[in-house]
Amino acid sequence: MVTLDDPSARAAYEQREELPRMSFGDHLDELRKRLWRALIAVVVAVVSMMPFHNQVMAIVISPYRLLWKQGFVLYLEDFDAAVARGERNDKWHREKLDFCRENKDAILAGTYPIDLAYELPERTGYRVPYELVAVGGVEDFWTFLMAAMVFAAVIASPVVIWQAWAFVAAGLYAGERKVFYRFFPFMMVLLAAGVLFGCYFAVPYGLGFLIRLQVPGLVAPMLTVGNYFNFLFMLTTAMGLVFQLPMVMVALQRIGLVRHRTFVKQWRYAVLSIFAIAMLITPPDPFSMLLMATPMMGLYGLGLLLTRFGRVHERPEDGAVAPAKP
Repeated sequence: MVTLDDPSARAAYEQREELPRMSFGDHLDELRKRLWRALIAVVVAVVSMMPFHNQVMAIVISPYRLLWKQGFVLYLEDFDAAVARGERNDKWHREKLDFCRENKDAILAGTYPIDLAYELPERTGYRVPYELVAVGGVEDFWTFLMAAMVFAAVIASPVVIWQAWAFVAAGLYAGERKVFYRFFPFMMVLLAAGVLFGCYFAVPYGLGFLIRLQVPGLVAPMLTVGNYFNFLFMLTTAMGLVFQLPMVMVALQRIGLVRHRTFVKQWRYAVLSIFAIAMLITPPDPFSMLLMATPMMGLYGLGLLLTRFGRVHERPEDGAVAPAKP
């Protein structure tokens, strides 16, 4: 037990770093200065994105293109199998199959003439539209503005993060700043991995599952660019945040709230919580929930590995001996 006369405790107190003192008004002035700098950086980035409408929208639509191509390949395989079984041998189906075979490479490579792309559902028989629909005439423009703001936030993120860090770091000790410097790059890698996983895996497969639920002849898919962007933004943002799970586990361990042993012991409740969170932040279908829950369980396993190595930082329990630091 540490007493008031413990020399080690007194020495630690005497050597503790003195932080600069600021009044409440000084904090407000500093916060206002940092916010203005971050806002200016974002506005400049948004303005710089305006001339690149086509490039921005091409990046936004790329996950949908991936979905369309995957569905088209499966559709063509089923079409060929049906013809081989002696089905769909009438003239109408043969014309569509011949068109698909003749133009398959150009369609999948994206070199099929753009001015004829609207004909693809009719010419191929694959009812999923090749192009997204803009309702009301201005939906495409508003979607571009929203996408430009997201892209601008990414471009300006070094400035925004630095301003936020400069405000917070003034109230942290040197050791706390070192911990942040150590884990921040890993946080950014996990964030980027989550966004990329959402863009090129969760969105195409999740949206494809929803489209396959529609009954041909009763419901025809017509996807608007605004609804698609909302789906894309919601799922990729959720994935980016979910991929921070290992860092959350490490943080809870470092501040002494949860031990590694507790994370291992309560894994059943963790899996139940993972599925509950996935159900809340994904579209209302089981496939999207599984797409989010599966990587979350893998991330929980990564967190268990990291907290296992972090046991040297845990405060020893009463009567226990602290593990030796490497």
